[in-house]
Amino acid sequence: MSSPKTAQHTPPPSASVQAILERLQGHAPMTGKQIREATGLPRRTVYTALRKLRELGLIQERSSLRDTRQTYFWLPEKSH
Repeated sequence: MSSPKTAQHTPPPSASVQAILERLQGHAPMTGKQIREATGLPRRTVYTALRKLRELGLIQERSSLRDTRQTYFWLPEKSH
């Protein structure tokens, strides 16, 4: 017996992902630490959300030229 096919959809972003996106909209580029401090989210939550956003192409990242231990995150520019 086969199960009926269900339409696949993209789930809405989690509250943590949404908080990070909103913060980056007006304050990018930001480091992970700056995002954690601004949102009050736990370290693991922030970095999990950043990884998901990066995989989806919703944010960009670059290591700091002064301190390669720091990574900056920002929203990509929209093409017109």
